[in-house]
Amino acid sequence: MSVVTMPAQRPLHGIACMLAAAALFVGMDSLAKYLGDHYSPVQLAWSRYSVHLIVLVALLAIMGRLTRAELESRAPWGQFGRGLLLLGATLFAYLSVRVLPLTQVYVVNFSSPLIVTLLAIPLLKEKVGAKRLLAAVCGFSGVLIAVQPDVGGLNANLLLPVGMAVCFALYQLATRYFAAQDSALTSLLYTATAGGLVSTLAVPFFWVPVQSEDIALFVLIGVLGALSHFALIEAMRSASASLVSPFLYSQLIWATLIGYWFFGDYPTKATFIGAGLVAMAGGYLIINERHQH
Repeated sequence: MSVVTMPAQRPLHGIACMLAAAALFVGMDSLAKYLGDHYSPVQLAWSRYSVHLIVLVALLAIMGRLTRAELESRAPWGQFGRGLLLLGATLFAYLSVRVLPLTQVYVVNFSSPLIVTLLAIPLLKEKVGAKRLLAAVCGFSGVLIAVQPDVGGLNANLLLPVGMAVCFALYQLATRYFAAQDSALTSLLYTATAGGLVSTLAVPFFWVPVQSEDIALFVLIGVLGALSHFALIEAMRSASASLVSPFLYSQLIWATLIGYWFFGDYPTKATFIGAGLVAMAGGYLIINERHQH
């Protein structure tokens, strides 16, 4: 039985990929929020994964990488389960933005990096130093300050973004685990296949005719989905989950900009204070990683 080694550690490359993934995620979620008033979350998820799969297969064919080596997985069922975790996170996300203010959805979702940092210790046997853990907590505190959730307005619907955060955290940990066994393209292919297959089986029960002016947006959701998760997989392959996951906090910056430009959400002073804490926490992790390598 051959021994599979982990990919070489490239912490700064991993951080850059996670920052890119964060920006792409916000773009995809913003499109889903815009379309969510007229279409079912299941239909949006179907478009996101089906287009993702078509784009990925086309790119692999053009690159000449649609080979048995790319298609075969050393852990096919585990990879399929990993894809279902992401599908679950997507459905929870699309359901959340329909029934809750976006700020409440984000504050719960941003607990995902902290969940990853904590679970990486028992599940992946990663060593998380006190300073790195403190930086993750600092970033989460910055998010709380920025969005200022209305504690008095909490309700049972918050279980939806909680489900999203937990599914996404487990997906990230599974991505890191299977990086030792499969290439990034293989992992991405299984992600698209699992989501595309299950959502295709479900979408006939939720179908609403797509308006001609929305077709391009449906396609774009899938394209952004493919790019964002390729970046996420590369981040997890390049550095430890507990290091790169806190950089998903940068979604707050993109969400603020997109909210201002497209949805008329004006950021408050607290938003800038919280974003500053997030930036300082991330900056500390980069500086600390430079000194260690």
